[in-house]
Amino acid sequence: MNTYRFVKVIMKFLTLLHTQLYKKLGGKFLGTMFGNPICMIVTKGSKSGKIREIPLLTIPYQEHYLLIASSGGSPVHPAWYFNLVNEPRIKMTIKSKTFEAHAKELSDQEKERMWPIIIEACPYYEDYRKQTDRKIPVFLCSKV
Repeated sequence: MNTYRFVKVIMKFLTLLHTQLYKKLGGKFLGTMFGNPICMIVTKGSKSGKIREIPLLTIPYQEHYLLIASSGGSPVHPAWYFNLVNEPRIKMTIKSKTFEAHAKELSDQEKERMWPIIIEACPYYEDYRKQTDRKIPVFLCSKV
């Protein structure tokens, strides 16, 4: 049985619910996971051109933030990955602070150097990495 389709529908619903709760409560509820902040990114859909708001776990790193396109170890990249590749200028909101950012996709070498920091912050990413055949993209988001 292919559970990916089923999980995708559930994830879409949970993302919508999380987005609404995050916005309504200003990031005070569901604003952290594993001790790391949940951010809300605003990006432009790479196919539709529509504005998209997506809640994502972010890992603070120095004065930057890391976004990991794991999609829970699914066989395909999340849709927001293509949005950031197409248009790396995004808005990020962490709790009540909103700022413009540039999302740079890390090279394989850069990602490998960052991986110990990523799994220390959220060990599940190592499980996701083992679960999929694709290379999980990582973005370094810097305030502009």
